[in-house]
Amino acid sequence: MPCAQQKCWVHLLRDINDDLWKNPFDSEYEAFILELRMLILPIFETIDKYGLKKRNLGKYRKKVAQFYKNHIVSKNYYSEFSIKYQKRFERYRESLFTFLEHDSIPWHNNTAERALRHIAIQKKISGSFFETGANSYLRLLGIMQTCRFQEKSFFKFLVSGQKDIDAFKSPIAFPSLVRCNNSNV
Repeated sequence: MPCAQQKCWVHLLRDINDDLWKNPFDSEYEAFILELRMLILPIFETIDKYGLKKRNLGKYRKKVAQFYKNHIVSKNYYSEFSIKYQKRFERYRESLFTFLEHDSIPWHNNTAERALRHIAIQKKISGSFFETGANSYLRLLGIMQTCRFQEKSFFKFLVSGQKDIDAFKSPIAFPSLVRCNNSNV
């Protein structure tokens, strides 16, 4: 899709770590990882302290550009893993650091994975997921997730007959729990 993307750093770091365990004596790859660590660790510390605000993260754009200049674009690697990640960083240059440019863009895809979990569950329940039902299911799932993230009642939105979730004003109302005092229940 023609829109800004953010690649998941959790997956990237897991892959980097897994490859380091597979090849612990690759000093060139280890040096690459240390340079990456010196770049990304202060960024994550800033996120922990100030949140995902571009005013606090923008200062790292120059450091990212310097990292690319020194360790990705103009460096000739010889080890298999260093070359592998050099290519990966080149390929995803525009989508690895999107979170530095925009407010509230997470550096991981946990939210997206949680949103897609319903599809995996539906596929497991039904045994298959046919195109005929998938479009309707995905449309409803998208509406449900949007209501959830905007803290609006999915059911009330469907019943309202409105077609614009943003214009729909009803927040989720959680009914109070009623205790049953009957000991026979």
